[in-house]
Amino acid sequence: MMKFGSLGVFYILTRKPNDQTIPGVDPQHHYNWVEPQLSLWEKLELRFWWLRPRKFSRTIGRYTKAAAQELERVLAEFQPDLVLADIRAYEYAPIIKRYGCRFILEEHNVEVIVREGHYSAYYALENRKLTIKEKIERSLDLSRTKQAESDLLDQATQVWTFSDVDDKLLQDLYGQVSHARVIPNGINVTHYDAVRLGKCSLPEGLSKKQWYLLYSGQFTYPPNVQAVEILIDQIYPRLRQIYPDCRLLVVGHSPTQRMKDAAKRDSGIIVTGEVPDVRPYLAAASVMVVPLRHGSGTRLKILEAFASGCPVVSTAKGAEGLKVKDGEHLLIREEIEAIIEGVCQLWSDPSLGQKLANSAYELVKAEYSWSAIGQKVESAIQELF
Repeated sequence: MMKFGSLGVFYILTRKPNDQTIPGVDPQHHYNWVEPQLSLWEKLELRFWWLRPRKFSRTIGRYTKAAAQELERVLAEFQPDLVLADIRAYEYAPIIKRYGCRFILEEHNVEVIVREGHYSAYYALENRKLTIKEKIERSLDLSRTKQAESDLLDQATQVWTFSDVDDKLLQDLYGQVSHARVIPNGINVTHYDAVRLGKCSLPEGLSKKQWYLLYSGQFTYPPNVQAVEILIDQIYPRLRQIYPDCRLLVVGHSPTQRMKDAAKRDSGIIVTGEVPDVRPYLAAASVMVVPLRHGSGTRLKILEAFASGCPVVSTAKGAEGLKVKDGEHLLIREEIEAIIEGVCQLWSDPSLGQKLANSAYELVKAEYSWSAIGQKVESAIQELF
């Protein structure tokens, strides 16, 4: 992005940011949103969000009058020609539009679809029926999310989706979105070279002599929680019967109490919580298993595995949006029994895992590296000027 001119960042967090700065980015402005700083009215809005027509789950706790004023000040000083934002900035969009700058809407997911998946996974985990209040809140949230997404699509100069699948979903839901461009998710492929080349140290206590299943993710996201519970309850116990030395690695911040309890009961289940670097765990992993049932967008975890030379077994939903082929880049399996058989197939035939890993590495390098995506970003931005 910096090749086009000066680049600034404005972000709102409910915590203090780390001390790291991004070289070449100025201004880097952080607004620290914390509930004690809110006015009484804003606190009431936060609690009774469903009474406010512009509020929905992705905007709750993200808007304050003070933050809006600060954003106006930054825009007035920086005078950007182009602003990139996602649906969480919905209530700030009128401010952005007032400055007359071009506005790119980043659709990390088709938001209404991902919210539906969020609710489906959450209530499947709870294993209960929705209360009347929950049904009303769910209905309000989904309808408002869809309206907000539609509003932003209309306001945006350009829309970036992250896969052909999401692009089609967007068109199906909202009619022709002629200003949408597919800009895939990507990673710094060279960042994982040490893992792929066998030069990355393993975490303390882990050994290459054992089989490790890996799942990484953020566990504030219900589809990730549901996937890990499938691993803990159904996949890992069966594999342990066949491979007694196998272990399950659950890596990522905010693990649930149920995950922690499972790790206490079974020393073969390792729940790390947030880690500073996922690469040592990718180096330890014999296979990444992604039994996702819900969600939208693309899975960076799979791209990280591809760049690291770690073979992958995934559901079609888990691999959705990636230009992958079953049996060429990974194994796509739907049923629990088929996922287990896929893992056993890889562990019993190392040459198959190596073949998949080699093809997957070539794919991630060609389609999802920063250089490959940079060309698509450059092309999209040049259309606007």
